Amino acid sequence: MPHPSFLDSSDPGVYVLRTTAPGPKGRLPLVAERLRGAPSGNVFGLTQNAGMGWDPRALGGKEFLILSTQGGIRAPDGTPVALGYHTGHWEVGLLMEEAAAVFARSGAIPFAGYCSDPCDGRTNGTPGMFDSLPYRNDAAILFRRLIRSLPTARGVLGIATCDKGLPAMMMALAGTPRLPAVLVPGGVTLLAEEAEDTAKVQTLSARFAQGEISLEYAAEMGCKACGSPGGGCQFMGTAATSQVVGEALVRVVEGQEGAAHVAHAKALLVREARARIVLAAPEHELRLHLCLASPQRLGLFEEAQRRVNLAALARSL
Repeated sequence: MPHPSFLDSSDPGVYVLRTTAPGPKGRLPLVAERLRGAPSGNVFGLTQNAGMGWDPRALGGKEFLILSTQGGIRAPDGTPVALGYHTGHWEVGLLMEEAAAVFARSGAIPFAGYCSDPCDGRTNGTPGMFDSLPYRNDAAILFRRLIRSLPTARGVLGIATCDKGLPAMMMALAGTPRLPAVLVPGGVTLLAEEAEDTAKVQTLSARFAQGEISLEYAAEMGCKACGSPGGGCQFMGTAATSQVVGEALVRVVEGQEGAAHVAHAKALLVREARARIVLAAPEHELRLHLCLASPQRLGLFEEAQRRVNLAALARSL
């Protein structure tokens, strides 16, 4: 069998390999008691932290985990390098950066983990719809595994947007009662001017098949429905509903749920409030199960249900 030419390279430089490097300079902040009695993984974790570039002199700081449903690859100027599945997870990385900066400025060490989420609007009418609801449970398990896989974490900040990733994040945080946790809803897209919302626009195919709209109308409305590159669907029924429920059930800083997309809002509330809650929570013994069980939160949940029901009624009129 002839050797395929595409398996070779005309560049001889690919065969020049580097197999050693000097490694990071400095020393780990170890004390005899810790080295002797701590789990070996705690020490190796410090080695990994230094290997990824964190200043060894700052490795004694408290560690906090930031989780999100980030998807796609976004260039610093916002242009897409590789698309995500939907706008709902396209810009949540900006929220993570803002929160990480707060942790770092406070002398803490931020970690970040991801489990991207699908879009059942994209899979509508295909077998992919069968993965929508099961994803929530699978992702919740994965998020909890990521939390347990950073055993030195002092708190968790979870960022999610849509009605798959956000419920998964809420279940994961609620299933981690030993740690302080804060939920950050990612906001919704801006409404496009003179366009259909992201609920109605999903019926373009059906309306065209029934002769209710023209091909030209469908092409224009389908292109412009997302008024901003980031944020979940703005109509009550999917992403926006999940964010209202998140406000009711989980400890959040009220005021940004359902706000404009992340890039537009510049994540000011996250930078100044939510990350600081996670930083302060260990000293004040704040735990998520205490928030979930409070009468105030149960009342907010009832109010959230009322809002959702009113929105559904309004859409049916």
